[in-house]
Amino acid sequence: MNSLRGMPGAMTDMYRQPEKLLEMESIFLNRTLARIAAMPQRTDSPRVFMATHRGSDGFMSLKQFDKFYWPFFKKIVLAVIEKGMTPAIFFEGDWTKRVEYLLELPKGKILAHLDSTDIFHAKDVLKGHICLRGNVPGSLLTAGTPQDVKDYCKKLIDYVGKDGGLVVCPRVVPDDAKAENLHAMIDFTKEYGVYQ
Repeated sequence: MNSLRGMPGAMTDMYRQPEKLLEMESIFLNRTLARIAAMPQRTDSPRVFMATHRGSDGFMSLKQFDKFYWPFFKKIVLAVIEKGMTPAIFFEGDWTKRVEYLLELPKGKILAHLDSTDIFHAKDVLKGHICLRGNVPGSLLTAGTPQDVKDYCKKLIDYVGKDGGLVVCPRVVPDDAKAENLHAMIDFTKEYGVYQ
């Protein structure tokens, strides 16, 4: 859809010709499901990276999300799981208001990388339903001190990592991070974030 109508076109279509938009989404969904079914079975690296462009809170209302986004995305995720692979989904942007939807996906089958989503709220809602990945802020890794990074990682591990299901990592690619802050995140997590 990105290459056909772009964001302005697709957003206009939601209002001016929603049935045509849904028809087009169904065509692309069927093509995607066919490609997933035809994929060779992988056992060496069963994770599948998926990005959630334009599904976050700021792009559309929950009513629009229910109609134009979630049903199609959910079918793709379920097809990947049925194929025996683990969706490693990058939930780009803020999905805080949409976290409850993830409870509709099978327990223990998803690795959810959270960007700007309130990861503490996600832990409260999901309660171990899926593994959470994230979300050390890039600003902290760039402008903070190693102690700031350790303090944040401790907070993540103590709250979100309680009872398992947390992979500590940056929110996004940390291109401008200080090397000592990345080392602080990794070393502290390896030392402190060990499950007993």
